Amino acid sequence: MRGEIKAKVNPAAAKPASVRLRSHRIEVAALDYGEPTPGAPSMLLIHGMRDLAWSLDSVAQHFRDRFRVVSLDLRGHGDSDHVGYYALAHFILDLRAAVRGLGLDRPVLIGHSFGGEVSAQYAGLFPEVLGALVLIEGLGPPPWEGEGSREAGVYWARSMVERLDQIDPEGRRLENVDEATRRILASHPGLEPGRARFLAEQGVRPHPAGGLRWKWDPYLVTSWGSFNFGQMEQMWSRIRVPTLAVNGARSGEFWRRDLGRSKRGGEGEAYLAPDELQRRLACFPDVECVEIPGAGHMVHFDAPDLLNAAIDAFLRRRTGS
Repeated sequence: MRGEIKAKVNPAAAKPASVRLRSHRIEVAALDYGEPTPGAPSMLLIHGMRDLAWSLDSVAQHFRDRFRVVSLDLRGHGDSDHVGYYALAHFILDLRAAVRGLGLDRPVLIGHSFGGEVSAQYAGLFPEVLGALVLIEGLGPPPWEGEGSREAGVYWARSMVERLDQIDPEGRRLENVDEATRRILASHPGLEPGRARFLAEQGVRPHPAGGLRWKWDPYLVTSWGSFNFGQMEQMWSRIRVPTLAVNGARSGEFWRRDLGRSKRGGEGEAYLAPDELQRRLACFPDVECVEIPGAGHMVHFDAPDLLNAAIDAFLRRRTGS
């Protein structure tokens, strides 16, 4: 059965090359899908928090015939090095290392969720580098009650220390790949089971106590202490390339269920109310927005064909590629 799954999800002819890149003191891993023709435009994919480069394989496979596609494992994720402490600047550094180390010329940058937030900051800091930007559920987290107040700041700081204090440095132990697959499907019931198993196989490593553990570093929670969402919105105004924001029509369900952050979590609701969405979009000089029906936060899991079609139409219209 496993051989059939791998043949379906990742046929040998389409398997990308695994590469490692130096990002100052550490190495980060990436999947390089090759150059379809000499001089083809490039595309860099950035996954979300506690995810890995393979997560965006459906996007990579769709565009690899026209683009040189690279999917990056951010530090602390996938096969990249763990460092124990993570700040926004570190992840931006990894993007610079990938663009520079692989010689990507004005790439299309596509980021999902946390990866979208990092990508948008990179695009604002270095507006001359990119050709276009796509943010999949990457406009920051939903607002919460009391946001910006002194009480909320104290609560956030205390909860961060408490979460760090409760971390198991070795990570949660998983019995086997079957358990990892079940956990993925429990969080993403719309995901095709074969693909869920493939992602489970790629996303685990041996646990010191036996069994398996997820590849992502439990200390990734430290990254949230370096995010200032007000400053992030200011950075959006510096982006000088065409930008596509893609949201799932049902993404509110994820934020309420998994993070308890969104007041919007009813069936069929996006995580940002229309007025808040428009306020955030207004920060960008040149942005389009598409909502994918039937998709939750993991748009590339729930509606890969609709997502790829939306990105494809945007790139052909705005960049000619």
